[in-house]
Amino acid sequence: MLSACGTTSSQTAASTAATTENSSASIAQTQSLTYLDTDYDVVYPTKKIVTASLEAMEDAVALGVEPIGAITVGDDFPSYLKDRLGADVANVGNKFGPDVEAVTALAPDVILGSTKFDDAVTASLTKIAPTINVSHQSTNWEANLRLMGQLAGKTEEAEQKITDYQADLTAFKEDHPDTTDQKAVMIRIRDGELCVYGENVYYNPTIYGDLGFQVPEELNEIEAQTTISVEQFAKWDVDLVFVQFSDEENAGNLDFLDSLKENAIWKSIPAIADNHVYYNIVDAGYQGGTYLSKEAFLSGASDKL
Repeated sequence: MLSACGTTSSQTAASTAATTENSSASIAQTQSLTYLDTDYDVVYPTKKIVTASLEAMEDAVALGVEPIGAITVGDDFPSYLKDRLGADVANVGNKFGPDVEAVTALAPDVILGSTKFDDAVTASLTKIAPTINVSHQSTNWEANLRLMGQLAGKTEEAEQKITDYQADLTAFKEDHPDTTDQKAVMIRIRDGELCVYGENVYYNPTIYGDLGFQVPEELNEIEAQTTISVEQFAKWDVDLVFVQFSDEENAGNLDFLDSLKENAIWKSIPAIADNHVYYNIVDAGYQGGTYLSKEAFLSGASDKL
């Protein structure tokens, strides 16, 4: 009798497990998803996501999503994300164009590319799985985070992150009410050159739109990444300077930042001379236009300013 009861119990447990498994499987299905006014047919919620852009990788880390594959910078995962992506994430190649064979081998449900991709790269990835090119424009950070939340079944977490950032921003403004009286600029050093960006690119939406710093007049003529010389920048009228420098983006110019700090013209700029310059206020790897970047910058600014 005990044997019979045991058999019945095992069968019931097995049946329940199978039912649960089938129910879970039925949750993930091909559905229509709208991202930045474009519709995509994608299987979600899913764990089989390849993050083929740095913006998508930052959003994955922010929401605790472990992608099955991610891209590299200089043949390795970015140092600021490496230990946060998950132990089993596969290397799918360079950020400019993921390895098609590596991505194919993972059999992803969705690939999150980048709007920086060439059409040929996007076309190759689309043949593997539905591919959504995540915007690199900083003003789309909320849409990007919600996209990751929807695909990974973490919509509530995404909304909470957005709410948390707004609360942190309010606290910052209360502690730093004088930002609206200061002109600020972000300089990113790439390949040994000073680069500046338009008002809606990189960290600028955070600096100007969120924190309330004034936009220098010289920036009004700039839209995309633009290089300038130290001599040109010396003529800018700014009160505060942020400088971002990473070894990964300056492989052949690793001593550039040290040389810049000793440059006589650089040191003569009033904001620099008055020590109103902040070097790598956050890890220079951050892309600037994601929730993770914005929260990191806000935290750094709260501590340093």
